[in-house]
This record gives sequence, structure tokens and C-alpha cells, in this order.
Amino acid sequence: MFKGVNILIAEDSEINYFLLKEFLVPTGANHFWAKNGLEAIEILNKNENILLILMDISMPTMDGITATRKIREKKINIPIIFQTAFDTNDNKEECLKAGGNDFLSKPLSKDRIYSVIKKYLTEIQSDM
Repeated sequence: MFKGVNILIAEDSEINYFLLKEFLVPTGANHFWAKNGLEAIEILNKNENILLILMDISMPTMDGITATRKIREKKINIPIIFQTAFDTNDNKEECLKAGGNDFLSKPLSKDRIYSVIKKYLTEIQSDM
């Protein structure tokens, strides 16, 4: 489904990371794992072929909102999909204001993840 697509998972929780990994493996997507926002930026700087980021909000060292702001300051315009257990309108607004493209509430479902990834990959392909 997403064969060869490089996706960055920024998630400090090992359990949540493994869940996302299990969702992505059958699709043929490649993935990178960052345990905090700083690692996400470092991985993104080293791998220009990443097409999408699944970004947790609450992480140690650097949270997802700060990382997203820094990514956007560098004029990197790949889709950033926030995922969080804190599903409030304030959180959604802050994520989108920071430069996020979408917002998913935990617990995550495979169908919802696939739907959102497909939406943004389709937009990327139509821009090429």
C-alpha cells in the first residue's frame, strides 16, 4: 500500500511505537523511530527522503509542537500528523498553529492511520 515510502515516527512510548510499526510493516513502508523531538529533527536532517511524520505531542527533551515549529522554520513542508492522548480543542489548535497538518487521537486505529497517510501521500503525488 505504501511500499518504499519513508515515514518518521516520533514517539517516546515504546508500546505506541511498536503499535505504529505493526501498522506500517504490512504496508511496505519504511520507518524511522525518534524518541523525542530533537531526535526527529536529527533524523529528518539526515534523511531527506522522508515523506511524512507521525508526531507525538508529549515527549522528553523536545516535545512534538516545538519540534514541528523548528521543522517549519527550516521550510520543510512534509506532512506532520500529530497523535496524542490529549484530545482537546486547545491541543488541536496548538498543533495546527505550530504547522501540523492533521491530528489523531489515541488510541489509534489501523484504518484511521492508513486513511490519513493515504490522504497526504496522495496530495504529495499530485503535487509532483
